[in-house]
Amino acid sequence: MDQQVNMYRKMLAAAVSSILLEHGFDTVEKECLGTLTEMIQAFISEVGNQSKNYCELSGRSEPLIADVVLGFVDMGFNFNSLDSYVKSGKHSVLPTLQTQQPQKQLSMLPAGTKQPLPSHIPQHLPQFPDPHAYVRTPTHKQPIIDYESVREKAAIQKKDIEKALTKFLAKTSPTHNLFDTDESNIFPLIACKPAYPPYLSALLPPGSDFRSRGLGL
Repeated sequence: MDQQVNMYRKMLAAAVSSILLEHGFDTVEKECLGTLTEMIQAFISEVGNQSKNYCELSGRSEPLIADVVLGFVDMGFNFNSLDSYVKSGKHSVLPTLQTQQPQKQLSMLPAGTKQPLPSHIPQHLPQFPDPHAYVRTPTHKQPIIDYESVREKAAIQKKDIEKALTKFLAKTSPTHNLFDTDESNIFPLIACKPAYPPYLSALLPPGSDFRSRGLGL
């Protein structure tokens, strides 16, 4: 129905454009053409309604030319001027309407076989969608549990953690630069913080309590 209305609307716009061309206009703005098309559509609709009313008032189901003339008169339009305009031969004839091919519906790729409606559901209701729309479908991959993949994944995670920690320390701690430039963010090296005195770690064995109490340090 919408496609038919659009076709009639295009023909009305072509008729309005032809009338403007007859009166010496070369171009017309799109908004102006739309307004004039709406006006002539409203005029034709009103003439049709008036003709139908006079037809039904006379007890007939199909309007005659007399009903149309009365519709024009009721709207204050001189019907004789229309006859003289048609006989003048100055108007252009619009091309005949051509049938438009209906747009083809896009065929979606089916996924699975559609299930028929059970007996307790009326057959005039819509069919079931594709099975993947309501049948359980796993949305995650199965975990990989083989030894080689787990070891490889653990090594990659450890490497990523060390890299992230190194970048964090390089941004929050003092760093050294390999090159003597003002840009210190090129190849930064984490500055070493030597313990004082340096031989203390060698004198105190690991796990000893003397690190915090011994030697008065």
